[in-house]
Amino acid sequence: MRGRHSRRACWCRCRAPPLHAAAAGLAGAVAVPYPLAEEQGWAVAGEALRQVLRQARVRCHPKVLCIINPGDPTGHVLSRQSMEDIIRLVAEEHLLLLADEVQQERAFLPGCPFLSFKRVLWEMGAPLVSTVQLVSFYSLSKGFGGGGFRAGFFELVNIDPSVLKCFYTWGMSVYPSILGQVMLEMAMEPPLPSDPSYPAFNEQRQGLRRDLAHNARRVQEVLGRAPGICCQPVQGGARAFPRIQLPPRALQQARVLGLEPDVFFCQELREATGVVLAPGSEFGQPEGTYHIGLSLLLPAETLERVLLTLTRFHAAFLHSFS
Repeated sequence: MRGRHSRRACWCRCRAPPLHAAAAGLAGAVAVPYPLAEEQGWAVAGEALRQVLRQARVRCHPKVLCIINPGDPTGHVLSRQSMEDIIRLVAEEHLLLLADEVQQERAFLPGCPFLSFKRVLWEMGAPLVSTVQLVSFYSLSKGFGGGGFRAGFFELVNIDPSVLKCFYTWGMSVYPSILGQVMLEMAMEPPLPSDPSYPAFNEQRQGLRRDLAHNARRVQEVLGRAPGICCQPVQGGARAFPRIQLPPRALQQARVLGLEPDVFFCQELREATGVVLAPGSEFGQPEGTYHIGLSLLLPAETLERVLLTLTRFHAAFLHSFS
């Protein structure tokens, strides 16, 4: 990899959906994952990120830093201090900051509010406000409107005018469906408190956050009592990312089958119970750790059944392979 990609650009990303790495590949870039500090609530560790950048420069040229806030699948929401540290880092390292903020409507804890990178950058003032290059993304499918609309927008800050021309040309041929355009217009100019539609609009947004907060709390309560399962607090997003213990015999069996250990666990869970979970290896995880992606968008009653099934199966799985 070092020789073949030595002159290519790097795209640094954290624990993220596989689509990010695929997009980097289509752009001719090399996706370079960086670690999050799980024990600190999946925080972005500045020194660890700098070390990844130093190592990446051996084989490619780091150009872009991708930050997902709220995190997917980890469910963390960045603090203002963390965001300021990231902005200073990209300024020092001369990186373009890609802020994946599509889950912002799903930040549901009052003590952990969502802040946009554009706002934090603006409030940090000169010289950063006029020098840091930022592209931020918003999506209806990950917001209060739910999936299926295939509409969103991205905003460019401090981007070279010659680059902007490329976006204008590309955008002329890409349009969402009519319904998506209508919903996007409402997202850009939402109803005011004096408008007749405001109560229904506000209840939709608040109801989504209440449901996510309830489900996140139940995940913490149930999995927190389960031996061999650990889940960091979820502050936003639509997934929890619990860490699961897998015994040595299970790891050996996974190797025999040519599978990642968490993929093996998820396949066994599906075959035995019908419950489908995403293995952590699809998103990237530290070596020697195993996780599962658990949706918080399920109805509360369904989630209770999934949690009960998961904890019982995991206990049986540990016993079977001990």
